[in-house]
This record gives sequence, C-alpha cells and structure tokens, in this order.
Amino acid sequence: MVFAGRTEVLDAAGEALEVAAFDGRTPRPLILVGPRGVGKTVTLGQISAAAAQQHSWPTVHVEATPGQLIDVLTTRLKDAEDIFHGTAPSRTPRTTITGTKVEATILGVGGGVEIKRDPADPQPTLRDQLRATMEAALERGAGLLITLDELQNASTADLHELGGVLQESVPESWPLVVAMAALPSLREKRGKRLPTYLERAEWHPLESLPSSDAREALTGPAAQSGRPMTSEAADLLLSQSGGYPYAIQVAGHFAWRSSTGSDAIEVEHARTAVPRIEADLDQLFLSRWDGASAREQEYLSALATVQQHVDEPNGGHVAAALGEATQAVSYLRDRLIKKGTIYRSAAGGLHFITPGMARWVRDRTAD
Repeated sequence: MVFAGRTEVLDAAGEALEVAAFDGRTPRPLILVGPRGVGKTVTLGQISAAAAQQHSWPTVHVEATPGQLIDVLTTRLKDAEDIFHGTAPSRTPRTTITGTKVEATILGVGGGVEIKRDPADPQPTLRDQLRATMEAALERGAGLLITLDELQNASTADLHELGGVLQESVPESWPLVVAMAALPSLREKRGKRLPTYLERAEWHPLESLPSSDAREALTGPAAQSGRPMTSEAADLLLSQSGGYPYAIQVAGHFAWRSSTGSDAIEVEHARTAVPRIEADLDQLFLSRWDGASAREQEYLSALATVQQHVDEPNGGHVAAALGEATQAVSYLRDRLIKKGTIYRSAAGGLHFITPGMARWVRDRTAD
C-alpha cells in the first residue's frame, strides 16, 4: 500500500500519540477537513494503525450521525473499558490483553453488529464513561485513541456535549488522543456553533495531492504488485484524475485490469482504461447532480461557469452570473453546502466538493 501526500498530518498524529503516551499530557485534538474522496477516513485508519503498532493502544471509532454521536460513543467507550478489564465484547474476538499490552482491533468498524446490553442497566453519561474507560486504561498502563468520522453530521448539541466533556478531561493528563474528520462544511460552524475545544483543535485541510504525490499514489501500488507503470501511461492517467485521490484510485484500478497478462502497464492500457475511468466518475457526478433541485442545478451551473474566470468565486460572483441579488440565492448556496455538493474554502471561495465536477457540469449544460 502506498500512502502519499499526508506526511504532515501523520507526523502531527505521531507527535500527539507520543505526547500522550510519554509526557503525561493530553494533546489538542486533530481535525481533518476536506472534500469527499481525498482520504480522510483512510488517514484516520493510518493514525489508528500507528496507535496500535507503536503504543499497543486500541481505537474507539464512531461515524457521526445526527443526534446519535454521544450515545454511540458512550457505548463504544464501554466496550473499550471491558477490553481493558479483560472482558472483551463478543464482536471483537481478536482483542486480547497480554501483561500491560493491549492488542486490539478497532472498536466500531464494521458497524452492523451492536452489543446487546441489559436494558435494566443504567446508561452512563459520556463524561462518566470516558473517566471509567481511561481509569481502566491507566490500570493497564495503556492509552486510547478516539477517531470520529463524518463529524459534520453531528448535531450542535452533540458537538457541544462532546467538546465540553473532552475539555474537562484535559487537566486529567490522560493518555488520550482524539482525531476527527469532516467535510469542509464543518468550517461553517466555526465561531458560531462549535465549542471552544474544537475551535482550538489542530485543523488539517486535506485536498487534492500535488503532482509528485499524485504520481507516487498512482504508480507505487502497481510497482509493489509487480506490474510497473510506464511514465507515458502515468502521464495519461494523471491527466484524467489530476490530484484527486478517489480518481487516482479509479484510474489505477482500470489500468490494472486493462493490462491483465502484461508485465507492465503501458500507455495503450491507459488509453483503454480512459473510457471506463470517465464512466465511473460520471456516475459520481451524476448522483450529486440528480440530488439537486432544478434551482440548485442552476446555481451549480453558474458556479461551474464562474470558476473558469475566478479562482475563488464567492456567492456574489455566482449571483451575478444568475442575474440575481446575492441574498436572493444565498439559500441555494447554503442548501448545497449542507448537502455536501459544494463547500466554502478557508479563503472564502465556493468549490465543488468533488474535483472535476465543474468541468462535468459545464459539459452537461453547454447546450
């Protein structure tokens, strides 16, 4: 496996794990923000692997859903407490404790199985359960990593409860690291609805890969698998996928299939793969387009047009292209941001959440 272009965030996570494990301090949380398909979830998985391999820590993982983040996190923390006490829940048979070492798979991945607890047992608060879990970890000379994905889906109430509980835990100096991932729409809540604890987090924007990292991500897996890719083939595939990690993965997949039986991935294999790559990405764009109303599609079309001339187009630029006042169409912008179709960058510009979609929209609406 080749994991390209995320050295900075992995270094930050490694430092946070070391601070918690060796210095007796609870570090600031890490928040990864970026469009879909740029590798946020994979990066959380790499952080989890580092916690397990370097420190023998288990990970509690939760994918946020509206109104359920706190309850699910509390339950998963209870599972972790059971592991530290040597009574691992049945859904994690590969989790064991040897001496003071914890050998654990990720708690919470694989989502369909839930622990059946006695309804007569009182449900602890998140605050009480986090304390119980960390005290159990300390007894074992271990620590804990919490990873939270799709954080933009969490309700404001859940975010504030989460932030409050984690903020209160900082003076305890627990060996606890928290890493989160979200769409850029989470930035919309900064300074408005985010708790101070999250405001002061270490934010890491994940976007498209620079050219050298994109090439490594494309050619590295092929080389490792014994079927290297020629420079000409890589050039053609990168022209289709740019630095968008999801598109790179699609390009590599179809180029590999096209080269079955060959010793290398040549440019003719890349040419054969191009229509399949385009069809795959078209389906991704089409699903987002079909999920928009007619008026939202007008807004998307205007944004796609404006992006040809303005690097950081704002709502005023798009409104002008539509021939309307900014306030008259701001509700469309807000709805599309909430749906995860577009996002507002740190510089304030509006962008499609999926790279390449602007060109697709322009082609679709050219007539």
